[in-house]
Amino acid sequence: MPEPGFPKPVAEVVMTLADIFRHQRRTEVVEILENAHAHFDNTEYDNWNGGTYTWVLRLEVPVPIFASVESHLARIEKEISDKLTYFDREHPNDHLAQATITPIISGSPLLGQRIAPSEVEVRRLWPEGYFRLFISHVSKHKAAVSKLKDELQSFGISAFVAHEAIQPSLEWQKEIELALRSMHALAALITPDFHESSWTDQEIGWGFGRGTLVLPVRLGVDPYGFAGKVQAISADLGNPETLAKFLFSTLLLNSQTHGEMRRALVTAFCNSGSYIQSIMLRDLVAEVTDFTDSEKQMMIDACEQNDQLVNAYKVAETIYSKFGKPKKSKANLPDVDDVPF
Repeated sequence: MPEPGFPKPVAEVVMTLADIFRHQRRTEVVEILENAHAHFDNTEYDNWNGGTYTWVLRLEVPVPIFASVESHLARIEKEISDKLTYFDREHPNDHLAQATITPIISGSPLLGQRIAPSEVEVRRLWPEGYFRLFISHVSKHKAAVSKLKDELQSFGISAFVAHEAIQPSLEWQKEIELALRSMHALAALITPDFHESSWTDQEIGWGFGRGTLVLPVRLGVDPYGFAGKVQAISADLGNPETLAKFLFSTLLLNSQTHGEMRRALVTAFCNSGSYIQSIMLRDLVAEVTDFTDSEKQMMIDACEQNDQLVNAYKVAETIYSKFGKPKKSKANLPDVDDVPF
């Protein structure tokens, strides 16, 4: 039998599946896919029509994740397997027949590399509902990076900046590793002195190793190594407001991070703390076309509950015209003069 390879990289297939399930809010399946060590296994070959190959997608997951789904493992495997037919249409001679999920064997070199952080650990580092962006930078620029972090917060992006995010009593290296394991994307601020750091290149390596989106930001020097193959954002660290907008737009437009960024945008909108932020987010929300029904309802409700949205110029009006009016709007209640004594 020939020794072929499946025509698409396994990381690309798994990432696409995770994105589909994420949009369908199947968080249990997303957790499996994002934490799996995946590979293709060629199980059959037929020389008909130039050679037809049958493949199985093997997903090896950490024991805690496997244990949480073992009782309904067959159903989840079928859910994933059913979606593999999408790839058959593009590659008719390479049939993805099924997906299997198995635990990573204790003692395997894979063990510990992809263990998902616990919910408690994640919430300690990242505010719930916000996009998790790890910022890789040289400590010399920490003042400018702190300003960028503040600007990103307005867009629903929580930035991990090591010198601020780590409590003095904790082992800083473990905290950085936890942030790298739980981030949604990494932004590398490529300054002329970036390569001089002992840590920045390793942080980028973590991102590529996990299959996480890595965004190189060109700040006076071109990206290099693996980051050099990615389209970089040209920016000025002295203008954090503009850079924050660029990063937000990139994360929202990228298919790998769109779902998480869209949900974080909803969180930022509902939690808006000023009229200025509300108006800015109003315009961003109006451009997004794939909010779920529950996300729309959250924003509709927020326009009645959050004073910074209620009283901001044309914010509630825009949301209502785009998504519909509240089911129990104050506007529908009778006027005081109409109420009989």
